[in-house]
Amino acid sequence: MEILWAIYLTVCWGSDCRIQEVQRFEHGPMGNPQEQCEIMLPQYTQIPQDGTPDSVKWQCRPLNSQSA
Repeated sequence: MEILWAIYLTVCWGSDCRIQEVQRFEHGPMGNPQEQCEIMLPQYTQIPQDGTPDSVKWQCRPLNSQSA
């Protein structure tokens, strides 16, 4: 079974949090999806915040997984 990975962005204002898939990775010529995700993640964390959220969190995790 192939496990796909994705970069997710979670933005919270107080107790209201929104999660969005930003980029998806699958097996292919670029290699292992988890490794691809971890390579790309630092580039996303450099994006300046828009507005004034209480927290912004970027994560690599299996596609459609639930964050802890």
